[in-house]
Amino acid sequence: QGPQGPQGPQGPQGWGPQDPQGWSPQGWGPQGPQSPGVYGGVPRGVATPFRQQVFQQLVQKRHSCDDDNDDDVIVATCLQDLLHVDDDQGFGPCAAALDVLSKRREELPALPLQLFRKRGILVVLVLEVASLYRQLSTSAALTHVASNRVCNCLALIQSVATHQASKAFLLDARIPLLLYPLLTLPGSDRASEFVRVTTLGMIGSLVKEDDSQSVFFLVESELISLCLRIMGNVNSTDRARSVSAWIVQKLLLNDFGLWYVCQTPERFYAVASTLAKMVDVLLEVPSIRALKHVIRTYLRLCDNPTARAVFKHCFPYGLLADESLQDLPRPIRMSLSEDPATAQGLKMLLRLLNQ
Repeated sequence: QGPQGPQGPQGPQGWGPQDPQGWSPQGWGPQGPQSPGVYGGVPRGVATPFRQQVFQQLVQKRHSCDDDNDDDVIVATCLQDLLHVDDDQGFGPCAAALDVLSKRREELPALPLQLFRKRGILVVLVLEVASLYRQLSTSAALTHVASNRVCNCLALIQSVATHQASKAFLLDARIPLLLYPLLTLPGSDRASEFVRVTTLGMIGSLVKEDDSQSVFFLVESELISLCLRIMGNVNSTDRARSVSAWIVQKLLLNDFGLWYVCQTPERFYAVASTLAKMVDVLLEVPSIRALKHVIRTYLRLCDNPTARAVFKHCFPYGLLADESLQDLPRPIRMSLSEDPATAQGLKMLLRLLNQ
């Protein structure tokens, strides 16, 4: 629910001062720009195909906001549209703006700070994500329209996370905690998997750079266990497993992350057993992308003397071989032939364990 009343209270975690103009009963945007029965020119009772047609026209219009294709004009228009309330089918200016900004975010280097500084935008994005939970509480099925809309919001939040100043704000406001349930969405359909992978990408942007603040927050909030669940799930897609393994690898590259995992036998066993399960999966479904992160994670864990001693006596059969790597199972050997650097990493790992 958005802030209410003519002098609505501040948003959660102090997001912006009170808006002197007040907010509409729907919670998004100032009062007055739209009539109760019409949202972005799309009446509530009109058939869905017409709504979709109007929506596509809005998207095309925002992509070419004027003849000069001025990026500043497009962004300003879309940011204003984000404060509009769409119809009950999810079509309207807000959905069009989400679609345009998410697709063009790589072309707009100033977009992260513009999203961060424009009053109410982050609140809108967070409320859009929260609305998915309300939908799932009443229906087990996730529609493609809802999935695309939430993924567009996540892409914009990820854009905000790429800038150091706005990333610190996301961590201080504990926004990633709101996204964690998306990693455990039920179902293996395409819409749910799309949301999971996009959420992983958003969280991964927080650890892309070596940032101790981000690593500390994500490790302390038990993100590693959520990633391990995806990595060990045989129904997860290769992309989801690979991104999860990459996140775990990045967290372990930080000294605090390595210490945290190796601090207790339970944590270390959880990581080691999940890596072993991934190796078993890779014997059935080869993937050099996932194998690369598994080997690099093993190498990092071997920087801890206790972990290295354990791996000398307990290591996945699928990765055991001599230095020529000819004894490896065929799926692993064929995957390594695609990436000589990863093959060298496995040789280094085997030398460490044979010392």
